[in-house]
Amino acid sequence: MKGPLRNRNLNITLGGLTAVIAASLLYLGTSLPPTRAHIVPPEELHPVVEAYRRMTFLLNLNPVLWEKVREDFDTLVRYTRPLDGGAAVRAEKELDAALSGLGLAQGNNARPPMEPALAREEARRRVFELATRSVARLIVIQLERASAVARERHAASQHLSEARQLLAAFEKTLFYSDPEGFRRLGQSWLAMSGALGSGGILQVGAVLEDPSTFAREAESVSAYLEQNYGATFRAPQGHRLAPLPHSSPTFRPNAMLPQVLPPGANINKQNPRPRQILNMAARGVDERETFLVALGDMAFDSSFVFGEPAQSLGITCNTCHNKGVTNPKFFIPGLSQHLGSVDVSNSFFDAHANNGVFDPLDIPDLRGIRFTAPYGRNGRFASLREFVRNVLVNEFSGPEPDPDLLDSLVAYMLEFDYLPNPYLNSDGSLNPTASEAAQRGEEIFHGTFPSMKNRSCASCHVPGTFFLDRQRHDVGTVRPAEAYGKDGALDTPTLLGIRFTAPYFHDGSRPTLESVVDYFDEYYRLGLTRQERGDLTAYLETVGDGVQPFEEGESIVAPELEEFEIFLSTYETLVARRKPEVVRVLLQTVAFEVRAHKWDLKDPAFEPVMEEMAQALDVGYAALEAGEMARVDEAVAKYRTLYRRHKEDLQ
Repeated sequence: MKGPLRNRNLNITLGGLTAVIAASLLYLGTSLPPTRAHIVPPEELHPVVEAYRRMTFLLNLNPVLWEKVREDFDTLVRYTRPLDGGAAVRAEKELDAALSGLGLAQGNNARPPMEPALAREEARRRVFELATRSVARLIVIQLERASAVARERHAASQHLSEARQLLAAFEKTLFYSDPEGFRRLGQSWLAMSGALGSGGILQVGAVLEDPSTFAREAESVSAYLEQNYGATFRAPQGHRLAPLPHSSPTFRPNAMLPQVLPPGANINKQNPRPRQILNMAARGVDERETFLVALGDMAFDSSFVFGEPAQSLGITCNTCHNKGVTNPKFFIPGLSQHLGSVDVSNSFFDAHANNGVFDPLDIPDLRGIRFTAPYGRNGRFASLREFVRNVLVNEFSGPEPDPDLLDSLVAYMLEFDYLPNPYLNSDGSLNPTASEAAQRGEEIFHGTFPSMKNRSCASCHVPGTFFLDRQRHDVGTVRPAEAYGKDGALDTPTLLGIRFTAPYFHDGSRPTLESVVDYFDEYYRLGLTRQERGDLTAYLETVGDGVQPFEEGESIVAPELEEFEIFLSTYETLVARRKPEVVRVLLQTVAFEVRAHKWDLKDPAFEPVMEEMAQALDVGYAALEAGEMARVDEAVAKYRTLYRRHKEDLQ
């Protein structure tokens, strides 16, 4: 989607949108998420809402993690049981019936499995319909209970609050697909709140309850829910699963729903930031003077080089590989197995490249990537350029990249250097400053083992070549598709910097280096003693160490804005090379990032300055679209002036 405003084509008029937002703020107590800041805290949701949203996300994936779906459905049933025991029992039976075609029913009513694709499609639709109807019914029950005690303000308020929290399961979809209906619901909720009356202050200004008004408005909300999400609710055909209010007279079938991540997702960049070493910068070169590197830095931090949904979610290369390292906290339910892992061949990021297998990979460290060919966990790409293009186009659904943009990403990544390690000699051997345990571990690392056909750990992790052999080996961490299959071979990873890149193995299944040593001791039957395992672990920790792994300094904003200046240093060259598409990415990226980081300012008084900087680039973007390059020049100049004038304030 083009344009600085990601959802500018959402088919809602500005006036109507404002009215809807006002209503939603009042009756839901929430708003749609603002532009992402550097660190976004998780939403606080009702357990049923959390389970429903995550379940919906999971059901839209291929493959579907049915065990996780059942766990979330069980949360819904547990909440339903004390409110309506019969409904809870029926829901469990209907879930079993829906999953029977997959052979996943828990009772004895499983029918023979259907053809896999048909069974999955039928099951996911039926489970989604059942969950949606169940959540809607829970809201109605709470409203009925509130109406029954409308004269008891405290009790009624509790039921109304519970219903309001539950409605958050549908709010984002309603906001976009039926803004008029959403506004009407908001008005009813305001009326219900008012009808509960008020005790006033010190018995002054008290307002009596109005049970008839409350009951009328509660019935209006219940009728909307039952009309749209009751017994006749069906999952939308040909679309991703979402609680669309098809029966509402004001439903907008062509509305674009924003992509959202499920509860439990964390795509925040870590703080403090990992220290990045660019080889040319370490040698005293100003990055502003290296066009390709500076442009690659921008592209690495841009979601606009990707397609949807990564672009709308603000996901960039830097999201997973913060400053070229790893993001150990990255997690998306249904796409991640462990913290720091992600399945990039799933249907979510790019359906056409989906392999139909849940196979999340540990996010790799990119430090020293120029030394680590071949690329990909199984070494399937010989060149870094080919690997980067595959990430952009096939993993994250991006357009075919401009050659300069692709070259710039490669040029930037080729500058990533390892952290300096004071314990290593130039040939990879330990020097005398290493601990005695690490030095004993080095001997074990180089020792040969009969159970490994007289090879050593160093046979694959060759110290003199960055602890690499550039080969692929099957070390038993991948289960082959069939007995004696050859699809378990993986590229040998470097050991440099590994102290800071937990978890380990291709799938992130080993949380510590100690557990890695334990695995190889057991798999290869090495027979190591407890002390030997400890010494080998100490060796790996020492080899994987580095000086100042994280950046110093309290300010998040200042270094980011300085980096954006580097991004914009490419502007004049891009114009001279007649690259309007890349200029578009540049302006969008900096505007988006400035807005995201304005929430991180130590002094909120300067938030308007950063917003003005972002707006300057918005104007430049609009001028670029109109072909008015002089105005684009003015916009970039205005941004630079604002930044330099307020540089000391923007911390």
